[in-house]
Amino acid sequence: MSEALSAVTSDSRRRAPLAHRTAIKAMEGAASMAERAFLGKLVLRVDPAAGDAAVTGIIGVSLPTRACTSTRQGETAILWIGPDEFWIITAPDAQTSLLAGLAEAMAGLRHQLVDVSSYYTAIELAGPRARDMLMKLTTLDLHPRAFGAGQVAGSMFGRTQAVLWQVEADEAEGGPLFRLFVRRSTADYLWCLLAEAGREWGMPRQAPLAGETWQLER
Repeated sequence: MSEALSAVTSDSRRRAPLAHRTAIKAMEGAASMAERAFLGKLVLRVDPAAGDAAVTGIIGVSLPTRACTSTRQGETAILWIGPDEFWIITAPDAQTSLLAGLAEAMAGLRHQLVDVSSYYTAIELAGPRARDMLMKLTTLDLHPRAFGAGQVAGSMFGRTQAVLWQVEADEAEGGPLFRLFVRRSTADYLWCLLAEAGREWGMPRQAPLAGETWQLER
């Protein structure tokens, strides 16, 4: 699992939504969890038939053609969110130059391209029990036959909405790796909920902020 990025960057005014949390692990390598702060996130709305050539020319990989899948080139990935909506995930701070390049390449095409990097953060969950933890929180069918590497889906997790992306396959060393993209305002809630879902495998409890009291619904 990738190490959590620094909570505070060279811009001292920018702070990760989960800067007050540190990476945690369950017992015997069952699961681990960390924030992946400051990843670039662009929302692209375009007719894929019209915009694919421009996207491929800039990123080097095509838009996903199948629902709820993704394509990937190095540290840049494109997630299928809807028939004409895609999320482009980049390395931290790489979205600015990519946004400019895409805007130029798509000039004349009917499209919308927005940088939402500061609106979301990502929680990375990995390990043999990561899938079991997620299954406790959502009605999505997360059986490996239905949801595998590269799959993407938006759903409710507990009482907040998030987009789930399986980055690495179950057969990968250390087990599957997932990323959940969640709004900044509910990131701490989801963090605590995931930790609670992993308690049976030794994941340490994470106390909610502001004296909130709640428990995982059984």
